[in-house]
Amino acid sequence: MLRARRLALPLLITLATPLAAQEFTPPDQRTPQPAATAGGGVRFGLLGFSTRGGGQINSDEQGVVGSTVDIATLGHPQVRLRPSFEAGVGGGGAQSLHISLEVVYRFQPEGAAAIPYVGAGLGWYDTSARTTTWPNLVMGFELAFRPQFNWLVEYHSLDRMGRHRFLIGLATRSGER
Repeated sequence: MLRARRLALPLLITLATPLAAQEFTPPDQRTPQPAATAGGGVRFGLLGFSTRGGGQINSDEQGVVGSTVDIATLGHPQVRLRPSFEAGVGGGGAQSLHISLEVVYRFQPEGAAAIPYVGAGLGWYDTSARTTTWPNLVMGFELAFRPQFNWLVEYHSLDRMGRHRFLIGLATRSGER
């Protein structure tokens, strides 16, 4: 009997340790890993998508529709790489196509009530009259609408500040906070 008691104590300790390691912790209560919070490096993925419409305000006024896709974070979760696409119609029957690749800095993290942002990129602009490539600027803000949707107001400057586009639309976000 004494021998059984001596064997029981180590056996209980051995069995109790693996059972405690199997305890489930829900994802929302886990401690974030340091690498995930700090960002660090380039991370590709579908981080956000927006659809917007508006107008070009200058000598060749146009109605504009466009879209963007946030495809990567660059070193920090608030620095995003995004391709942008816009099509314009009007201004005496002219049509235009603008495609650019932009780096955008978002001043607030995901989930904030208002997220202002500013960015720059290289754009390709095509009309029936000419095709050019130039740097462009972008600035705007998102306002919380629903958990995964934000209202979007944006200003796009093209052609060395010669063309000005104002856009409004909706943006979806991946939900990563």
